[in-house]
Amino acid sequence: MKNLFETLKDLENEITPLDEFEIINLENAKDRILAEDLYAQKNLPSFDNAALDGYAFNYADLKESLNIKGVIFAGDNKTYEIGKNECYKIMTGAKMPKNADTILMIEDEFLENNKLIIKKIPKQFNARRLKGEELKQGEFLLKKGTKLNSKHIALLASQGIYKIQVIRKIRIGIFSSGNELKEPWQTCNEENIYNANALPLMTMLDSCEINYLGIIKDDFNIIKSALSKTNFDLLITSGGASVGEADFLEKAFDELGYKAIFKGVKARPARPSKLYKKDKNLALILPGNPMAAYLSCFIFGKKIIHLLSNALEKPLKISAKMGTDLKIKKGRNNFILGDLENEFFIPFNENKFGSGMILPLIKSEFLLISDENVENYTKGEQIWLLKL
Repeated sequence: MKNLFETLKDLENEITPLDEFEIINLENAKDRILAEDLYAQKNLPSFDNAALDGYAFNYADLKESLNIKGVIFAGDNKTYEIGKNECYKIMTGAKMPKNADTILMIEDEFLENNKLIIKKIPKQFNARRLKGEELKQGEFLLKKGTKLNSKHIALLASQGIYKIQVIRKIRIGIFSSGNELKEPWQTCNEENIYNANALPLMTMLDSCEINYLGIIKDDFNIIKSALSKTNFDLLITSGGASVGEADFLEKAFDELGYKAIFKGVKARPARPSKLYKKDKNLALILPGNPMAAYLSCFIFGKKIIHLLSNALEKPLKISAKMGTDLKIKKGRNNFILGDLENEFFIPFNENKFGSGMILPLIKSEFLLISDENVENYTKGEQIWLLKL
């Protein structure tokens, strides 16, 4: 059994990115993964223009009074020109007149006999935006594998790039295993427990195409039949990951021809997690305890999706300092939940919690994953955190 970081590295060699694409409109592009490099379609700006309302003039005429020839509005496609000691009043986004190189902002205007007197001297080239100063036609825009956010969408919209090619959504099937489980919308007596795993996993992975398959009873034939009828890029189960008598998932996957990529990991509370593969189909078995299932999916589920989509974006690591001395068990990766107070990380309840709990997740915004050789953290020690 390998440690967490070795296991995650192995996944990079075992998981092949999807090679299926689709064309979507820009309004549907948030959180999708680009399937091609994109290039600028036009200069940005596409012509010299004013960055603010004011007066466009030639800086060489600075000490003279300037005749105001008229007003240039945004959207006016005519070509204007100034001569010696002339200027135009100009609106934001309007085309710069020929021979003008500087704009005096409207708040600094001083008019006398219908002439502009410049009393507050601006810098030369003030508020003039040059054609192509931000982007030139044909210039590289975004790299294949980029996970698109609202800022990327603004950039593409500015280029008139409306239809884009993206990796198709990853198809995920989720079910829970256990005779004791009831759904949150069902009646639950004292002998049953509510299924607290499926819905949070679905929302955690909501950028994918999710299909919830419900609760499957602890019966080998039922489990094997259910698994044989699924066809997803990634099948996720919670429960049935340990080695108890009624845990039939491993046997079912073996009989269906799945190959184990890993069976367990030296990490608390993700130890019972397993990953199987058959052709291009993957099956991730998560622990049944809610916290263990959530954190295991946060680490393994997101990593698998990242690899399938061939995304460039990596999990954001946050630098912090340990807020207290902490002793942990050596020989495994420990998942340590907590919060930041200023720049110091404070572990939840001194890292004392059970894998079946949920409140520690609610009360923690960050996750520290220890190296297997670490058994002590010292207050003030530099650490790296993942944001949950």
